[in-house]
Amino acid sequence: MFVLLTASALLVLPVAQAPSDSIYSTAAVRALVERATAQNRRVPDSLLSYRARAESELAIAARLADGVEQTFAIEQTDNVIRWRRDGHYEQRVVGYRSQSVGFTLSAVGMFRQAWTVPILYGNRIALLLGQPDSATRGDSLRRRSSRRRQPRTTAIHPFAADGWRVYRYSGGDTITTLKPGARDIPIARVRVEPRPDRITRPTVLFRGDIEIDADRGHIVRMRGYFVTFGERRGVAARLVSSQIEAVPYVELENGEFDQQFWLPTYQRFEAQAAVPILGDQRAVFRVVTRFRGMEINPPDTAVAAALDSLGSDTLRLVPHRLTFAPRDSIDRYDAWTREIGELSADARADDFTDVAPDTWRSDGPPLIRPRYEAASDLFHYNRVEGTYTGVSIDARLRDAAPGVIARGTLGWAWSEGTARGRVLLERQTGRWWPFVRYGRSLDITNDFREPFDSGSTLSALIFSVDDYDYVDRHRTTVGVTGFVGRRRDIRIRLEGGWGSDRYSVARRDQGPLIDSDSGFRFNRGVDPGRYRFASAKLEVHPDVNAALVRPGLGALFQADAATGDLAWQRFEVRLLARQAIGPVLYALRADGGIVLGDRIPPQQLFELGENQNLPGYDYKEFAGNQAAVVRGLAMLPLPLWRSPLRIRRWVFPAVGPMLSAGVQSGWAAASNGAARASIARLGSVGDPTTAPPMAGVGAIPVSRPTLGVKSSVDFRLRFFGGAVSVGVARAIDRRQPWRFVVGFGQVL
Repeated sequence: MFVLLTASALLVLPVAQAPSDSIYSTAAVRALVERATAQNRRVPDSLLSYRARAESELAIAARLADGVEQTFAIEQTDNVIRWRRDGHYEQRVVGYRSQSVGFTLSAVGMFRQAWTVPILYGNRIALLLGQPDSATRGDSLRRRSSRRRQPRTTAIHPFAADGWRVYRYSGGDTITTLKPGARDIPIARVRVEPRPDRITRPTVLFRGDIEIDADRGHIVRMRGYFVTFGERRGVAARLVSSQIEAVPYVELENGEFDQQFWLPTYQRFEAQAAVPILGDQRAVFRVVTRFRGMEINPPDTAVAAALDSLGSDTLRLVPHRLTFAPRDSIDRYDAWTREIGELSADARADDFTDVAPDTWRSDGPPLIRPRYEAASDLFHYNRVEGTYTGVSIDARLRDAAPGVIARGTLGWAWSEGTARGRVLLERQTGRWWPFVRYGRSLDITNDFREPFDSGSTLSALIFSVDDYDYVDRHRTTVGVTGFVGRRRDIRIRLEGGWGSDRYSVARRDQGPLIDSDSGFRFNRGVDPGRYRFASAKLEVHPDVNAALVRPGLGALFQADAATGDLAWQRFEVRLLARQAIGPVLYALRADGGIVLGDRIPPQQLFELGENQNLPGYDYKEFAGNQAAVVRGLAMLPLPLWRSPLRIRRWVFPAVGPMLSAGVQSGWAAASNGAARASIARLGSVGDPTTAPPMAGVGAIPVSRPTLGVKSSVDFRLRFFGGAVSVGVARAIDRRQPWRFVVGFGQVL
């Protein structure tokens, strides 16, 4: 699915003349393309070789439905690059390190050959993932199996000698003029589109934009994606492809060297995959590389005696070798020029929207199709609703009404016997997106949640664990979402409307798969009533999350108010930071909030506990109308075992041990009688599993204020980029022995 490129070609092709101008939008475009084709076929005579350094980051991320990205794993490599005119190319990994939220296979291990592109000359582009090279070949059986698993696939270069047979060209306008020194270099952009009607056998073609030095015809930038035409697939393959959209993007930027050659300076490969029925969420695999220290024709250039490509129209097709420095050398490497995560920090999945496939674009004819905004709209499970199933439809009017989106979801909670759903109308154009929404939902009342927290479906189904509480909520909302900054680094949301809250009894006492003795807890108390509400929310860098691996600073400020049967004012603030200072990586998250009102609804209180930001205590053991939680983590990598771990044919991130220290502190207070009465209405100890909560005289509330700051510390040894940890922890606000802890993920 993921695509890499080289500038190698398969054979020497004579330049044939296109029979007509029907494939060119104008005569000027035809002249520009023919000039570029003539230049593309041959490496400049004076370019014999080069060597350079290149830093790469390989990242795994998720694009959420609202466009925010969450990065789960990053691998960083420093590489020595050597290219020769006869086609030989080597990318040698001399430095490696990683950060990961969970234990995964290594992205570096997916490649059998270099992921960087040496040069953009040639008639064919090889799609390389897994193509074996001389450094990875073993015995004959392994070579045969490698060839079977990784067949060679090539795409026709848009400026190949025969490119006019399968491509259509348009544009050709000068988009900018570069001014190096006293010279002017006009840059023209050509839009390249495949001509599938001319394809009679499986063929891979490029779709996107190519920017050209308009004076000399050299490629300056190539940006778009690859698509296969004419492929014959079985029923099963067609069924899978109809349910999964996968697009391999590429962005290759060249810089001018010695006022003669355009050679690589920046490269980005990105595979995005989505299940259309599950909405706008996408899985993203991203490789970003920056070149530095380019040396043209270095003094120690070694050129083979027979340079076939010197007099030919293309380069020889030879493997682009991916090799690794000795393990002890990688273990000692510390000459990084960028902190991990910095190189890919500015990359976003939406950067390719202008060259995306039709179904991912905002223009075109209207699209109406079944499409879920979140997987939970299709299916989820909890102790109140039991099994929930739903249907959803999405209508994007696009050219008929630019930016207008209408969504509708309707589902049934089978144990509860209740229908829930929502309808949304929104206009997504410009900086401000107005919307109107109505819905009935079972909202989660947990506080200080992560943006990717979608509930307890798996744990409730398999283990009868549902660490959430719920309120049955109707709301009609009118609002607007605004964005500030080129990359929408600041998001503002203003909304208001009418709502009502009701209590829902837990209908299930345990999940369907395990006969658990403990069973589910009762659903905590809710004050019923109608209200009018207003809300304002400001997010700064919403893609930064201290528990994930993208570096940066983030913040959230939110204010809510309601009047009517239920009346309250609620204010919440969050600060996030993840940054490396020298060799030490720091992560910090601080949350705080306050609720005001003469009668505070229990569903608006702040609750803290073991799975609610305060490990070491019971489930939602503490509650209050005032609360704060601060969590910090520091990790120091050790100079040991930094090479990717190879176990037979599997490759894992480096063991890479790190020393870490963490601290968690929480505080919850009830500032007045209204807050204490609200805590009592959450429920009391000893309530039956599925009964409504009780607040009788003498009952012991299930939650209480902390009566001071509750804190714990942990010291751990972390492995595999921080994904797995072992160590000790203890509370420091009371006498308690150290306890052994095992962790998965970079939980603060």
